[in-house]
Amino acid sequence: MKNRKQGHSFLVAAAIAVLGLLAPFCLLADESEAPVQVVERISAELYQLLAGDRAQRPLEPESLYRGVDEVISPHVDYDRVARLVLGKYWRRSSPDQRQRFIAEFRQLLVRSYATAFSDFGDWEIRYLPSRRSQDGKRAVVRAKVTRPGADPVEVAYAMHSREGRWLAYDVKVDGISLITNYRNSFSKEIRRIGVDGLIRKLAAMNGRQRGADHLAAN
Repeated sequence: MKNRKQGHSFLVAAAIAVLGLLAPFCLLADESEAPVQVVERISAELYQLLAGDRAQRPLEPESLYRGVDEVISPHVDYDRVARLVLGKYWRRSSPDQRQRFIAEFRQLLVRSYATAFSDFGDWEIRYLPSRRSQDGKRAVVRAKVTRPGADPVEVAYAMHSREGRWLAYDVKVDGISLITNYRNSFSKEIRRIGVDGLIRKLAAMNGRQRGADHLAAN
């Protein structure tokens, strides 16, 4: 049971980090590059970053986060992620609230998944047949990820083409949607403390994590 839980944590991390799930954009992919090729390329870059971190002197936490952020962030549509996660509360939020939420949520995801990745060893990704919409603007890239001592897990990346780039906006791990999970959790918090309260809570969580990382590094 513990291995299964760890496997899911790893794959959620992999799914988001591989594709990007938060925004300076670089390493742009044009539409001549198929969605699965985008996933393969970013997966290889991330693996190289983390393998180097393990093989040499481990990076300081902030350096690791920056590295992961630079690899994944160009390949996620954070605006769409935020809209899907907040649901009806996105429409009710002000432009300032939306931008603050995106900033804190992105930071939370990057830190969470960089930490999760650094705790796991080698992994292998086998790509399964992907699906494209009839208009060619949306795709689902499917993969099976395995690592020693854990059950293989299927991951499905929902992507769409925007301004000539393939960007991720959701991921399913063994059929469980990351967006749906966060939307359910955040909806409960918003009903209790409001959108501003949720943003403050995310900011506090990020601040505590930065403090813990600073202590660990020293």
